[in-house]
Amino acid sequence: MNGATPRPEIRILVDGLERLGIDRAPGLIERFQLFIDELLTWNKKTNLVGTSDRDEVVRRHILDSLAALRLINGRTTPILDIGAGAGFPSIPLALVEGALLFHAVEKRKKRAMFLRNVAVILGLQNLTVFEKDVRELKGAYDTVVARGVGDLLELFRLAERFLKERGMIIAYKGKMSEIEKEVARLRADGKNGKNLSLHIQKVDVPSLEEEERNIVIIEVK
Repeated sequence: MNGATPRPEIRILVDGLERLGIDRAPGLIERFQLFIDELLTWNKKTNLVGTSDRDEVVRRHILDSLAALRLINGRTTPILDIGAGAGFPSIPLALVEGALLFHAVEKRKKRAMFLRNVAVILGLQNLTVFEKDVRELKGAYDTVVARGVGDLLELFRLAERFLKERGMIIAYKGKMSEIEKEVARLRADGKNGKNLSLHIQKVDVPSLEEEERNIVIIEVK
């Protein structure tokens, strides 16, 4: 940033990365800044996120996405991001961990265009974008991530067809009271004979401590 005073959202980002224990590789902050700029430029015409506030983008979207990094570190096969939308969580995760491979699925044309554009601008060779309905996706995955894709039952129904045995779904969620309702609906569904293991982990998102955030992990045994 060439010695200039960093913008407020960048200070929030730098502090958040430090608190999450994420190393700042050379150029990382500048790439995040470029991502925010591009996101908000497209947001004016495509409605990618429900805010134009840069601080809020960092707190509610970037740092929230990065809160699950420790759960996927070390994965050697592509990680599927269902309904990638504006690129959360896959773009922040791909930026901080270049060794992880991501497949972002987004059926809406304009949002898929945004994702491809950002992947080129940021040089994200570890991110592949599929413009299609997830139901049309081919292949099998060990790990699926999803942020803001319906409830757990809907998410499981979308993911079960291509989730490998002993595969894992990581769902970003909010209040525990709502999660308990979603878990009850999932357990009551019968799960097509599959044996599922569910774990709920509370996460503390830097600069968002006042809001309850949890991650639900669904494992197929």
